[in-house]
Amino acid sequence: MVLLVEDIATTGGQVLEAAKVITETGARIKRSSPPSIAKQGAREAITAAGFAFDSLLTKEDLGIKD
Repeated sequence: MVLLVEDIATTGGQVLEAAKVITETGARIKRSSPPSIAKQGAREAITAAGFAFDSLLTKEDLGIKD
């Protein structure tokens, strides 16, 4: 099993690319856990692909506003 860690999740595209490569080797991804999430669709895209998703922080937690 693999814990997929990305530095920041924005749209989820990089996480899904990495997940594709990892699962093609036969490994199973247990969870995707970026330290922070920019809330631009990453959570929705990653969970729609069937992966569990947990982030430690959101941009709001860091005081970042749109």
